[in-house]
Amino acid sequence: MADNTDEEHLDNPTINQSENPPDEITPTAHTEAINPNQETSSFAEATEDKNKNMEVHHHAHDPAEPHHKKNWKSYFWEFLMLFLAVFCGFLAEWQLEHVIEDSREKEFMESMIVDLKTDSATLVRMRYSFVVVGTHIDSLIPLLKDNEQLEKHATEIYQQQVYLNFFTKWIYADRTIDQLKNSGNFRLIKNKAVSYGISKYDGFIRNYVDDMQKTLIQKQWQGISEAGNDIFKSSVFRAYFNSGKFTPHSVILPDSPYFLTNDKIVLQKFINKLDQYVVNVDWFRDNIGRALQQNMSLDSLIKKEYNLELN
Repeated sequence: MADNTDEEHLDNPTINQSENPPDEITPTAHTEAINPNQETSSFAEATEDKNKNMEVHHHAHDPAEPHHKKNWKSYFWEFLMLFLAVFCGFLAEWQLEHVIEDSREKEFMESMIVDLKTDSATLVRMRYSFVVVGTHIDSLIPLLKDNEQLEKHATEIYQQQVYLNFFTKWIYADRTIDQLKNSGNFRLIKNKAVSYGISKYDGFIRNYVDDMQKTLIQKQWQGISEAGNDIFKSSVFRAYFNSGKFTPHSVILPDSPYFLTNDKIVLQKFINKLDQYVVNVDWFRDNIGRALQQNMSLDSLIKKEYNLELN
């Protein structure tokens, strides 16, 4: 009976405990199987997400981004570059203006040389003409003092008198100087010696040549011509001028009587005007000589300082 019991026990053993050891974990029916390829894919995705986060973080500090807050160095370099650009532009403009002004200065000096040459020719002609007039006046005055001998010395008197009708008018070649003064271009003349020389020459010409001729010499010459109309016959000078020879021998006497009057008082007044005229003409000739000296000195100075040699 016991044997049967043991066999029965062996055939139908009783399960009193779990078939698995306590340390083993039996997966439940809901546990999913793990695929090795799936793990690799998940790791790659996680790595990519991390890289994206790092890229976003990097871009947030990129100075190129419009919302990035610049530090003082960035502002300093921007200011420095802007300042250098403006400064270099200013230097280029200044240099260009300097070159243009130098060119204009030289053009003014070349023009000044031409004007000085014109003035020199006029001054030389004036000085010569007044020397001739003064010589003939000195010869005429003694012949007029003896009013009783006018008819006898008529030819010689008229040979001297015809020269009283000539007058060389001063015409100032001040085109360049006027441009320098009226347009504010005197500042272009950087050479102080030349600038002073031009001002000195201009002042002397205007005061001691131009003004003196207009206010003194020309008025006295006109007075002599008017006084001579009461003494001399104008037909003599007309024939002399029309001949075109302008020599003493080309003087042709009019019909006798040769003079309009031989009144001693009239002759004395005329002689008095001649004496006054000669004194002032001598003074004027001296001023013309000084003007010529300044003209030549200024001409030489400009040519030397600006390396000019004009014909």
